[in-house]
Amino acid sequence: MTPTLLEQNKTIAGSSALLCSGLTVVIPAYNEEKNIADTIRSLQQQTVPVEEIIVVDDGSTDRTAEIARLLGVKVIRPPRNTGSKAGAQNYALPFVRTEFTMALDADTPLASDAIYHLMSAMQDSAVAAACGFVIPRYINTVWERGRYIEYLFAFAFYKQIQNYYGKPLISSGCFSVYRTQLLRQNAGWSTRTLAEDVDLTWSFYMAGHKVMFVP
Repeated sequence: MTPTLLEQNKTIAGSSALLCSGLTVVIPAYNEEKNIADTIRSLQQQTVPVEEIIVVDDGSTDRTAEIARLLGVKVIRPPRNTGSKAGAQNYALPFVRTEFTMALDADTPLASDAIYHLMSAMQDSAVAAACGFVIPRYINTVWERGRYIEYLFAFAFYKQIQNYYGKPLISSGCFSVYRTQLLRQNAGWSTRTLAEDVDLTWSFYMAGHKVMFVP
């Protein structure tokens, strides 16, 4: 007997709650007053709720922190600017109390079912990190259009092939989820390079863990 749409939705909701239980989203932000509201609202409108959203106001001189607080999320501020996205995320890590930690850029709003799909990869206990499909939001200038094409190739072609062989080269720092315990074992995100997401991905591989791309 074919289940009704209501029954299907109940099944999805139940599995979603299981997939996203214990998830904290960390958003590093420096002068992001133009973008932070859209990103936070996209998290609050997910098909499955996250446990906590933490905005790291990394020394902003605009209304980033004020806007985030008005939207009801936790805002923390280092004593001084950390100097890097990795530094801001590491500052937030001691505040995380959940099994999973998601890193999300302040200018990266998500589709409403993005977290549900991304968290499906974490059902495999061998997976340390998983990243999603990201495309530039604006394609107005020549540079923005070029970047858009680059991202389409990267995520629609190269990353899918890398995932097929079980080795995505980068769990993209703008939208990835991690097992918090493994993240802490790695001392968080490394500040020794500007590509903290590449560094972390390869560190997981060297430690024998899996990384996945969820298109």
